[in-house]
Amino acid sequence: MVRILILSVAFALIASEGAECAPARKRNTAAQERTLPKQVVQEQDEFRSCDVAVREFVQGQKEAAALPVKEVKVDGLRMTLNFVHPYGESGDTPPNLSFTRGESIEERRNALNEAKQRARTLGEAAKTGNVWYVIVLRKEGSASDERRSPTSAPASEGHQSFADAVVMASIEGRCITVSQYQALPLNILSEDLRQVLGQQNREASPTDSPPLSPPS
Repeated sequence: MVRILILSVAFALIASEGAECAPARKRNTAAQERTLPKQVVQEQDEFRSCDVAVREFVQGQKEAAALPVKEVKVDGLRMTLNFVHPYGESGDTPPNLSFTRGESIEERRNALNEAKQRARTLGEAAKTGNVWYVIVLRKEGSASDERRSPTSAPASEGHQSFADAVVMASIEGRCITVSQYQALPLNILSEDLRQVLGQQNREASPTDSPPLSPPS
């Protein structure tokens, strides 16, 4: 009888210890779940590795566009590039004459071959949708214009619009700024591109002639 009583007490103690440990285990598990870092699923951005650089250049402006470059025209004689986008072309870049800095003819030839290889790489990147022509409308006297030319005075005839553009390429996981175009007059842009920038029928080109009246 005494043995049965001792066993009953032992079982009761074990059961109570198990009941006390269960909430502790649950609390520890919940605490571990809260402390475990949640892995953020990163989706590929439409601008690949240029995701930050493109948006930083645009600065949230409505009058801006990031256009895919469909073709890179290479002038191998003058060492210039021209980027073709859906609304026209960027225009020729300044000649890449970095190869002329070599001391010997072999050094200059090697640098020239590297420059030609970079042009071919850009062409291949454009075919796979990894090059963009990013253009933003600016106004004289705006904050961005003052940062670029702090000594320039605003135009006396009011704020005049122009455009800044840059060509960026995502190559091997890196964003490369290929070329920059500053203070582009709007009259050199195609009409379709001006419409994309919200400039349809807003500003007449300085070179446009007034309409001729019909002969009487």
